[in-house]
Parts: sequence; C-alpha cells; structure tokens
Amino acid sequence: MKFKGWAITLLSVVLMFAAVLGMRLAQRQERAIRADRLFEAGSFEAARELYLELEDADGAARCTEMLRALQYREAGERMAAGEFERAAELFRALGDYGDSAELARRCVFQSAETLAESGEAERARERYLSLGDYPGVREALAALSPALYDRALELAEEGDYAEACELWREFGDYRDSAQLLKRGERALDRQADPYRMKLNDPLNRFDNAWYPDTYVTEEAYILFPTGPDRDTRFFLYIPGGRGEEIYSEFLYCYLQNPAPNTLSVILRNNDLPDMDKCCEKGLRILDEAAADCGLFMRELAAAGSSLGAYPALQVPRVAEKQGVHVACVLSLDAGNQWSEEGLVPSYEQCRALAQTGAHFYLFQPTWVDMDYEPIRLLVNTGNWVMLAGCLREDHEQITYDAMNLGVIAWALGDREDPCPGDIYSFRRLTPG
Repeated sequence: MKFKGWAITLLSVVLMFAAVLGMRLAQRQERAIRADRLFEAGSFEAARELYLELEDADGAARCTEMLRALQYREAGERMAAGEFERAAELFRALGDYGDSAELARRCVFQSAETLAESGEAERARERYLSLGDYPGVREALAALSPALYDRALELAEEGDYAEACELWREFGDYRDSAQLLKRGERALDRQADPYRMKLNDPLNRFDNAWYPDTYVTEEAYILFPTGPDRDTRFFLYIPGGRGEEIYSEFLYCYLQNPAPNTLSVILRNNDLPDMDKCCEKGLRILDEAAADCGLFMRELAAAGSSLGAYPALQVPRVAEKQGVHVACVLSLDAGNQWSEEGLVPSYEQCRALAQTGAHFYLFQPTWVDMDYEPIRLLVNTGNWVMLAGCLREDHEQITYDAMNLGVIAWALGDREDPCPGDIYSFRRLTPG
C-alpha cells in the first residue's frame, strides 16, 4: 500500500509537469504563429522581437532583412524628394547593405550642391570636405571659390582673421588670396604677441586734448574712427619735403575736419627718394591700425602734397601687390612742377598703375595741362586722370583747402557728387 501511494504521487507529479510542458509548448507555438502572422502583415519590428524571444535566429534575420529593405526604400524615396540629409542618415544606418554607403555619400554631395545653390557656401564647403576624394568634390570646391572669397573678406572685416585665413589657405592662388593670407596671418601674429603695444594704446595718444582719437608713433599720426565698423574707410597721407617732418599746420588742418568714420594715417615723412619704402610703410601702419580696432583694409584713398605727391602716385602699384585696391590718389600740387627726375613715374610704372584701375586727381593751378611730360605719360599709358584746377593757386593753399574743406571725405565717397569748396574746375585728361 505504501509503494502504491508513492507511485500515485509520482504519477501525479509527472502528469503535472507534462501538463505544464504541454501548456508552454502550446504557448510557444501560439507565439510562433503570432510572429509569423506579424511578419506576413509587415510588422517586422514586432515580429523580430518575438523571434528573438523564441530564440529563432532565422526568423529574426528574415525580419532584419525586411526592415533594412524597407529602410533602403525609404531612404531612396527621401533622396528622390530632395531630402538629402535625412536620406543620408538612413543610408548610413544601413551600413554595408547593398550600395547604401555609396548612396549616403551621394546624398551628402547633393545636399552640398543644394546649399551652394542657395548661397550657403560655408556649409556647402563643410559637406564637400567631409567627402574626401569623392568624384566631383574638387571641381565643386573650386566653383565655390568666388563666394567663399567674398565670405573670407567679410570675416576679416569683422575681425575674425583666423576663419578668414583658413579659407584663404584653401584657395591657394585664387585671385589675391595669397596676399590676403599673408596680411591675415600678420594680424594674427600681432594679436598673439603679448609684448606688442597696440597703436591705439592710451600711451600712444596724441598729446593734445582737442584730438582724443589721434595717436602718434615715430612714423605717423593715426586718427582712429570713434566707432569702427564694416563701413569704416581708410586714408593715407604722404607729406612733402625731403626727409623733413610733416608741416604741422597741414596735420592740424585735417584733424579739425577729418573724414568721418575713417581710419587715417598721416605719415611724418616721405622717405624720399625711396618711394616704395614710403608706400610700404604707410600700408603696414594702416594694416596694423586696422587690426588693432578689429578691421581689415581692402580699399583706400591716398594723397600727397608737393614732393609727397610722387610716392602717393605709386601707392596703387605697391598696394596691389598686397591685395589692397586704391580707389583714388589726390596729387596736391606735385613738387617743382613735375620736374623731379627720379621721382616722376617711369613708363613701366605708369603702365603698372593703369592696371590697378586707380583714379588720379591732379589738384594743380588751373593753367596746368598735359604740357608736362609726366602728366602726358600718365594719361597716354591708359591711366584715368582728372585735372582739378584750383582757383586758389598758392602751393601750400592747395593742401590747406583739400584738408580743410572736406575734399578727403569727398574722395573717399561717391566722387560723382560735387566736390566741396566751389573753387575747383574738373577736366578729364585724354590721350593726345
């Protein structure tokens, strides 16, 4: 009886386990059927989860394959609709599925093209660069050069020399990028020099309380604009004499009526007879002063009095080599009636000046004409030359008037407007 009791108990346990096992098998079968139905219904993600729970690797793999196929199709649809960024994300997520990697790169390329067409050159450049040696990238970057060149100038004019230099380095020999890069790198070097004193440091302030925006160095007087911005203009003045200090009355005459929003450099001497040295000095000081107030010089006007008119005439030629355009030069009664041999422009220099496109205004007594060989040579070599006949013909008075009547501000602006003073008669000189 005792044995029979144990047998009955054992049988009960076996039957219970069999029932549980059967129930579990039935549940598994039910889940497998559900997974298959989900798969057939296109619910591949839910089916995959069930297959993984059932440890059905083949079923899960089939779901993964279908999911990737769906994602590939969606990516292609997004690509066809012009949604290149989202399409690229989807293709990248597919890894090595088919040609997904190639299509992802194609989407990036097409998104860069779209950005370029919409004027977002910088973002387009970043996309192109991310593609490495992808076919067409080099040509696409070259096509962006004009827009990025303009953007580099904007960055420099905003004081962001580092970003501007990065773009100029990439351009290589596009236009004057190499010259602009040198100037941008010099600005960065000056900013990084902890021992350099800025030109507008208070210790350099001009010792005259009437002119608080004026600073002085051993080489020049510098008049900084009160509120420098992208509209700030640039002016360089070269005094007369031979190795002499600037005539102080000319300096004060300009300081009493300076051109508004203009960074002006008034050289203290003209370095004659080394005119290129004089021009390079003036341009260097302008560049340094510009960087010290967060600007970047792209264009300027120049003027020179008496013997200083001769180096002033050379400024456009020298500036062009540095990526700076000289809009106009004011010759304020060139010294000794254009008879300074060795100072007047040579034929080669006149030809080079004509290539710069600078406009030359010769402020002279009204009777001066092309009888002077240097003027005739300047005109006959293709330069744009305007004779500004001065009713007040005194040699020094011509500079006084230009400095005091607002002629400098006129030269920096729209010169189609009337010149202030009502004492000038203008006549364009033509070859002959």
